[in-house]
Amino acid sequence: MNKLTQGIALAAVVGFSGFAQAAYIDAVANGNAPGAAAEQTVPGDNDYAARTSGTWTTDAPLYNAGDTVLFGHNLVSTSSDPFKLTFTYLGKEASDNNQFFWNGSLVFDTNSSPDDQYSTVFYGGLNDLLTFSFINGNNVEVFNDGANGSQLNVAGQTNTSVNFNLFYVEDDYFLISFDDGWSGDDNHDDMVIAVRASKVPEPGTLALLGLGLAGIAVRMKGRKKA
Repeated sequence: MNKLTQGIALAAVVGFSGFAQAAYIDAVANGNAPGAAAEQTVPGDNDYAARTSGTWTTDAPLYNAGDTVLFGHNLVSTSSDPFKLTFTYLGKEASDNNQFFWNGSLVFDTNSSPDDQYSTVFYGGLNDLLTFSFINGNNVEVFNDGANGSQLNVAGQTNTSVNFNLFYVEDDYFLISFDDGWSGDDNHDDMVIAVRASKVPEPGTLALLGLGLAGIAVRMKGRKKA
């Protein structure tokens, strides 16, 4: 392989291998949450073993009773650069029409199918809150914001103690689990969303990768002829 082809291929491989190295999102405790912002143990009535249809996906593992989750926490950006967010609807236990919104637009509801996905690019800055929210069947909305954390209690109204918790799966991969406030249960399987963050491939990097692969292909073709 000549030096030019070798250099292009090496640069492409190095650039591509760096795609998954940076962290883009993380959970932070919110002091304004009505309840304690802390790690809590999943109670036994969180029946994650089943969903409306199908089984839970193996590439998005759910936590179990006795595991630790983050309550009174929010998801924030840990990058000053834009990055890709992919949300996956994993299912729900509730019969109500709970809804998941991104940036004020409806993404998932009872018409969604398990494993439906939605992707977007987040252009917020470092430490900015991700702009998602949940609405329960009584039209009570809880935001991933700094005002009330991940919880909302409306005094004098029934079924309004809506909240969500976060479960850390791995870097840039969380589960967001919603409790719609129905008084008959106290769990967070009323709607479960997986979120992954990843780098937005730069056009220049993709072009460089293409050149590198093309150079390798030309070189290998030349060897075969020889």
